[in-house]
Amino acid sequence: MIDEWIFGTTEEGKEVRAFTLTNGNGMEVNVLSWGATLWRVLVPDYQGDLRDVVLYQENLADIKADTTFMGGCIGPHGNRIGGASFELNGKSYPLDVNNNENNLHSGSACFFGKLWEAEPGEDAVLFRLQAPDGEGGFPGNRSVEVIYRLTEDNTVEIEYRGTSDSDTLMNMTNHAYFNLGNMDDHVLQTKLWIDADAVTEVDAGLIPTGKLLPVENTVFDFREAKMIGRDAFRFEDEQLSYGGGYDHNFVLNGSGYRKVASAFLAESGIGMEVFTDQPGLQFYCGNFLEAPYGKNRGFAMETQHFPDSVHHENFPSVVLRQGEEYYTKTGYRFTVDVPEKK
Repeated sequence: MIDEWIFGTTEEGKEVRAFTLTNGNGMEVNVLSWGATLWRVLVPDYQGDLRDVVLYQENLADIKADTTFMGGCIGPHGNRIGGASFELNGKSYPLDVNNNENNLHSGSACFFGKLWEAEPGEDAVLFRLQAPDGEGGFPGNRSVEVIYRLTEDNTVEIEYRGTSDSDTLMNMTNHAYFNLGNMDDHVLQTKLWIDADAVTEVDAGLIPTGKLLPVENTVFDFREAKMIGRDAFRFEDEQLSYGGGYDHNFVLNGSGYRKVASAFLAESGIGMEVFTDQPGLQFYCGNFLEAPYGKNRGFAMETQHFPDSVHHENFPSVVLRQGEEYYTKTGYRFTVDVPEKK
């Protein structure tokens, strides 16, 4: 079932629409036409009470002022592009410089800062956006879509589609921050598993060097579930120190749509499984989160192609060719168990 209401109005007088998706288990998901934002996700706990499991801003003004991309659809290119420029078909494309000397989440062209067209269906909401040629430096007139669906097994499914009238870059994701317990508390007690044997090595600006680092015997080994906080502040590891904690791309094992990660908080009994067809997952534990929350109050699990792929031939390509369709799918499935007694 889908309900709709007016969430707010832009300075230009355009309405921002909000949609509530519910399923037979009582789970509730709210999405917004501003930024195609995953605004709130409420999961019934073991007693049947709804609990927020994503961080959110209360109103449109706070969402528009948010610099942490909370819940927003990120595109056309999520994550970082080194040097804030790239070359495609022999032509150089300068981009916005908004992260040291680099481009982060597409700068002024980011889809999070746009008002999308919305079309609710029976069990899903479709958002559409037209991105003009040259916006933020990215080539091509692009048509993109994001579909949010809530299934009966408590999975929030997100599908991304895109086309362009000329060759361009496309690497879309969602920047929800999850907290499976009390949002006034940190997420360091959350137990995390990631199916990845390697991470992409980065320099001090968090730009990949092109090298893949094995996770074995490092702070990045989540192949057996461990608490996020166990190794999060071991800054003697140079890679970890660069991000002030975890903010790294994990090279996922396998291919196709598959389970790649899971999280569980014993205190609440709430768990989450991550499914994707993407090769990478950016795990960020909120090292620089701002009001109304704070440091380490949420963790992001951004399914993606690798950061700065356009500069590394050994990375999966983020080039979308004219006439081709970009498509990817991610799912966040929530489970509930009786919490452990202290």
